[in-house]
Amino acid sequence: MSEFLRLLALYYACEIAAETQFPAPDEWTRCMGHYHAVKVRFAQDLTGPAAQIEGYRRWKEWEAMNPDVVESLRDRARRRG
Repeated sequence: MSEFLRLLALYYACEIAAETQFPAPDEWTRCMGHYHAVKVRFAQDLTGPAAQIEGYRRWKEWEAMNPDVVESLRDRARRRG
């Protein structure tokens, strides 16, 4: 699995876990780190607030263009959870 997909898998695992219980503070911090890392990955060379907004927008566009990959990663997270 590429580093990019591994990062997404970590985020989706957090997302799936949060559907059933509120995360403990340390888990919440870890998951927010994954969330921000994903946005940074998609923001590329942008910085500051624009990077957060544009990174999120590009991420959601990527998800819309890759629904099979997203569902596969989420399914994997559900099976492990």
